[in-house]
Amino acid sequence: MKQIWFKKFVWIYLPVHPMGILITFLAILFLVPVYIAIVRNGHSVSDDLYQMFVYTTCTAFWWKWVAEKTN
Repeated sequence: MKQIWFKKFVWIYLPVHPMGILITFLAILFLVPVYIAIVRNGHSVSDDLYQMFVYTTCTAFWWKWVAEKTN
C-alpha cells in the first residue's frame, strides 16, 4: 500500500502525513543556517541572493521530487 505524504492542491503540494511534515521541516531546517552563513559572510545583496538561489533551488527540487513521488 502506498503512503500518501503530500496532497496536490492546485499547483503546490501540501504535507498531509507526519513524514511529509518532517521532510518539509528538514528542508527548512537545512536552509536557515545556510542563509545565516550567507548573510554573515556576504559582501553585497546581489552576492547573497545569487548564493541563496543555488541552495534554495537545489533544496526545492529535492523537496518537490519527494512530494511528487509520495503524492
